[in-house]
Amino acid sequence: MTILIQNATFVIRAADRVESNCDILINNNRIAGVGRYKSQPGWNVIDATGCAVIPGLINAHTHLYQNFLKGLNDGVPLIEWIAHVLYPAADVIHSDHRQAHDERLGYAWSLIGALEMIKGGTTCCIDMDMTMNAVFQAWLDIGFRGVGAVTLSDQWIPDKLRQSPETSRREALDYVQRWHNIPAKSPRAQIVLAPSTPFLASADLLRWTRQQRDRLGLGVQIHVAETGYEIEQIAQLAGTTPLRYLDRLGLVDDRLTAVHCVHLDEADLDLLQARNVIPIYNPKSNMKLGSGIAPVAEMLRRGIPVALSNDGSASNDLLDMFEEMRCAALLQKVAAQDPSVISAVDVFRMATENGARACRIDAGTLDPGRLADLAIVNLRKPHLIPVHDIINSLVYCAKAADVETTIINGRIVMRNRKLLTMDKDEILNLAQEWGANLRRRSLQSGLYPKD
Repeated sequence: MTILIQNATFVIRAADRVESNCDILINNNRIAGVGRYKSQPGWNVIDATGCAVIPGLINAHTHLYQNFLKGLNDGVPLIEWIAHVLYPAADVIHSDHRQAHDERLGYAWSLIGALEMIKGGTTCCIDMDMTMNAVFQAWLDIGFRGVGAVTLSDQWIPDKLRQSPETSRREALDYVQRWHNIPAKSPRAQIVLAPSTPFLASADLLRWTRQQRDRLGLGVQIHVAETGYEIEQIAQLAGTTPLRYLDRLGLVDDRLTAVHCVHLDEADLDLLQARNVIPIYNPKSNMKLGSGIAPVAEMLRRGIPVALSNDGSASNDLLDMFEEMRCAALLQKVAAQDPSVISAVDVFRMATENGARACRIDAGTLDPGRLADLAIVNLRKPHLIPVHDIINSLVYCAKAADVETTIINGRIVMRNRKLLTMDKDEILNLAQEWGANLRRRSLQSGLYPKD
């Protein structure tokens, strides 16, 4: 299929490359050109007058199962939240999946998460999930692009939630075989390995992850230096920082996406820079859980390619990359008490080019040959008028609801705010039903604290 987006007021080729009053031509799943084109019979034409066409936003780290945990237990730090919210829910989810072989919960949370992201112009995410086949199937059904970060852990968590090391590793490799680079002709699902944190994964599991990464050519995503608690745990275990501990085990290189990176010292920053690691910045999650402020301004000064993410809805409550961009900039400015330490261009790049790099996909800019993952933002809104600097306006003024059209892999999945691939109301009803079901059963779990 050929799609012609005509008369765009702005085309954001990249964070620092903007063109005005032009068209974008899409052939199949790739961008064919940016310029001026005359419509041909059979082309699908979209009028973008008064709009900005942007690269699809990329959520470089999330937990989609947490779409059913949003709004719970405000005012508690990460470890307490895990005990009161995460473990009881995981007990129910794993019971359904492992014992009853029922994946309907996973299908519902994956659909509602993808729907929210599509509505906000996000075209791809890395999802560190309670992995099951239904999560990936939901992406294919709704037309989303995703990277499944298959979660691995073998210590610290309650025994009831653990599988044997042999079982969890075998399942991880099964997911790689079934879902990595699927569909084969034009992939929209990929896999990376994801030991959850250095203190949830034994040294043996981390070595196994490195071996499989090398053997299969995969990326790796890990929560790194998110909390002071983690720093203390790894200092006691290994006498060093989480990042340097991972480096001892051979995991710190350009295939690693290191999530959070809040508590880093100078040597950690040197290591990120030298090894071309991609840190993932989660400003809203870090604020809500009181985890701290990642030294992103210093990372940018060093040329480290920071990507941006929403994290899970339980510690953010939204999968809104526009709000995340705005918070990302404002938090760094106030932390440094210097408004010049980060710019809208920096943050927009985190949400597009650097996010694509984290996902290892050929997207993130609107250039010929790149994947046709993009969004069309309606600028004719009171909160966006007048537009003086389009990147500043997108980062500081735009909202997810301003996205009119979302195109993923050359397919129009939303047009004029209407989802074209599935019935939106059916997804909403399904998510309401299964989200309520999960919460009700979580409160009855033997892992729910009784105090």
